[in-house]
Amino acid sequence: MDKGELERVYSYIDAHLEAHIERIREIIRIPSVAAENPEGVRRCAQYLLDQFKKLGCVDTELYETRGQPVVFGHYDAGAKNTLIVYMMYDVKQVSGENWTLIKDPFEPQLVKMEPFKKVLVGRGAINSKGPLMAFLNSLFSIKEYGLELPVNLMFVAEGEEELGSAHLIDFVRDRVGKLSRADACLAPGASQNINGEVSMSLGCKGVVEFELVCSGEKWGRGPTERAIHSSYAAIVESPVWRLIHALASMTDPADPTRVLVEGFYDNVAPPTPEDLELVDKLAQRLDEEALRKVLGVKHFYRDLHGRDLLLKALYTTTLNIQGIYGGYTGPLVKTVLPEKASAKLESRLIANQTTKETVEKIRRHLDRHGYTDIQILEYEGQNAADDWSRTSPKAGIVQATIQAYRDFGFDPLVWPYSLGSSPQYMFTKEPLKLPFISAGIGHGARAHAPDEYYVIEGNERVRGLADAEKFYVWLLSKYSNTNLK
Repeated sequence: MDKGELERVYSYIDAHLEAHIERIREIIRIPSVAAENPEGVRRCAQYLLDQFKKLGCVDTELYETRGQPVVFGHYDAGAKNTLIVYMMYDVKQVSGENWTLIKDPFEPQLVKMEPFKKVLVGRGAINSKGPLMAFLNSLFSIKEYGLELPVNLMFVAEGEEELGSAHLIDFVRDRVGKLSRADACLAPGASQNINGEVSMSLGCKGVVEFELVCSGEKWGRGPTERAIHSSYAAIVESPVWRLIHALASMTDPADPTRVLVEGFYDNVAPPTPEDLELVDKLAQRLDEEALRKVLGVKHFYRDLHGRDLLLKALYTTTLNIQGIYGGYTGPLVKTVLPEKASAKLESRLIANQTTKETVEKIRRHLDRHGYTDIQILEYEGQNAADDWSRTSPKAGIVQATIQAYRDFGFDPLVWPYSLGSSPQYMFTKEPLKLPFISAGIGHGARAHAPDEYYVIEGNERVRGLADAEKFYVWLLSKYSNTNLK
């Protein structure tokens, strides 16, 4: 697209912004909660399939899995380059959350939120239905103005990322013939922090999640069939305390971030020279106060900052307790000695570690410390050999994206990888071996939490929805004649 065409598409976006906001609200209204609402997830899959058809995809498919479907759409623009556009259409649960800005997380509302003029609040607003629909809005704007898209697109939208992407790999393997024609992968996102700083990550940590269960029945001690009256606690042992002691054995009391599981840090790859170069640049510009503010924390580990903070965050394998449940947790008290307790854990993995070895080490640790009865329950789909991901900073799509940000007035902070996890490895490793990035301007926050939001009208630093859509138009234009690999 030439400059005049770009400006006319930008004007079209401005003129149709209300309709574009309504598209985002439409998809948020669909309660596609992966863990609780399979009917809602399937409705959302059909919604996206319809959007891909409206866009003009020549090949669409609702690929059935043992779980939720993968939605595929191939748009052939007859262009030089082909992008896989990865999307997720499922969201996290809202049960137990206290939303204060709106009543119903699935009836999104526009509200004023300092320091922004207007934000859209609802479950999935930032993670990731807002950016997803902003990207589609940009494509519809190009088409509705009468222009052709600058690149060919293969949409891959899954409805189980919030459950660990259990079945996406089946789709990738079955459709590798189609997908292998792509040059790179893009995940639409909102890359600005609350102060307007743009970040982009070249990969992600891996993750393995599992549950530990201690029961009187398996242990052979304590209550075995049901909770009993707590007056017997003097002569009947507690599965809850046993689980607590087992959990406590896994980390150092003097440094809870240091895991004591034997061999836990084996195979952790050290930072590469390219990584260290990126870390040094990040340290010069990282806005630690903005990060603390968006996270709602007052201190980082041992008040580290700068390069030391980044190295700790990026190259530490974690063992986190997501939650513990046992016995009575309702109003006031109930005098019971529970028969069972469980804890949900996760480990974020560094390059060269595998999910399989991590669980095996946890099992050996429990056995060596006398907790052979404690069960490890793994979740389906989390037995991948390795699910961390890396993309070289020299990849064509990385360099083109950095330049696109600069064209829009931003000098992005480039991270070796993000601290979170996603199924990028399915695209960056065998059999596809494609570069993968997430990109987009705009801001949102509180993913997986009450009052999740996506900025619609920003301020002098944070861009709103119209600019986010214009950036996607410009980004695709930059990709049109670039070697993306």
